[in-house]
Amino acid sequence: MKGYFTLFLLFFSLLNFSQEKIKAYIDCRCDENYLKQETSFLEYVRDQDLADVEIFIRDERNPTGSRSFEITIDGNNSLKDISSSATAVGYSNDTSSTLRDKLLNKLKVALVPFLEKANYNLKLNIESNFENSTSLDDKWKNWVFELSGSYNNDKEESRKTNRYEVEFEIDKLTEDWRIGMEISRNESNRKFYSDDNEYTSNRKTTSFRGRVVRSISDHFSAGVFFGAYQNTYENIDFNRYLAPAIEYSLYPYKDVLSKEITLAYRIGTGKRNYIEETIYGYTEQKLTSQTLSLNIRFRQKWGNISSYINGTQFLNDGTKKRFSLRSDLDIRVFEGLAVRLSGNINLIREQYSLAAGNTSVEDLLLQQRQIATDYRTNFSIGLSYTFGSIYNSIINTRL
Repeated sequence: MKGYFTLFLLFFSLLNFSQEKIKAYIDCRCDENYLKQETSFLEYVRDQDLADVEIFIRDERNPTGSRSFEITIDGNNSLKDISSSATAVGYSNDTSSTLRDKLLNKLKVALVPFLEKANYNLKLNIESNFENSTSLDDKWKNWVFELSGSYNNDKEESRKTNRYEVEFEIDKLTEDWRIGMEISRNESNRKFYSDDNEYTSNRKTTSFRGRVVRSISDHFSAGVFFGAYQNTYENIDFNRYLAPAIEYSLYPYKDVLSKEITLAYRIGTGKRNYIEETIYGYTEQKLTSQTLSLNIRFRQKWGNISSYINGTQFLNDGTKKRFSLRSDLDIRVFEGLAVRLSGNINLIREQYSLAAGNTSVEDLLLQQRQIATDYRTNFSIGLSYTFGSIYNSIINTRL
């Protein structure tokens, strides 16, 4: 009798070991290979219609340089009554390795209800890195500072380019406040050689930008934008501005990683000094403008949609205005078929800073100065269809 019982236990163990794995589909702008490798107890497939669990991981970059992930898992087939979610929050000093480990651990936690329902023999070792940042002793009080710079030198027989950029950022991000300031300097010098002729292009940009935004409620925020800049390409020697703003969010701000519809209004005033006299006869000018912006973004199981509509009108002269529309559409039609659309439209009626006089061929070709235009557009469309094996779990990075 004892021998039969032993055989029964051995058979049960083999049956449990050979249990068919849960089929999983993952959609993530992250290190998918690492997640698949560390969750090998799942069988990953490339089509969500074939999956027992659908894993969607949405990310958001914060002004402080940190990155947050929102994990949403929905069940299908025998697991259709189960859903789960989790959030992994990174700090600005997290390395990519540290951040992906945090994401992995949160993903394992979110998967527990599905594994339990599927009678998995659970054995999870999850590190304790879910501390609440508000409980830590932060001597910097949420302030983050970043200094960055780059230099590029590109040279060949017929041309030479030198370009550098220096930037300093200060940010503070809390539940109630979003404060940020940035100082940057960018300069590009290009030379082109043709026979005995030399053509030179020099562009310089120096800017200071800042914002202070206060959360009023789950749907309202208010703030003020301010700054100053110089831009030789736009014929601006010195421009300073101040603009208060208010924003309404149709959905609570906590849902921003998956769905977002916001409407913002901004009104501001500023003063410009021009490098050369403009086509309207100004060497300096005070301007007041108002801007209405609509931002739409959905990241759902059926795909991603994002649109940004912006309209600006100068109150000095109501005929001077600009309208811009930027949209991206990535839709899963069925199985392996996906459609991708992208477009950008700018209607321009407010080029106050255009320099007077004729534009030389050199300025036009070298983009030395801004040229008059009424519009700017671009559009792209793409289609993809994937077929073949449904499985997508194997990681092979050789050669």
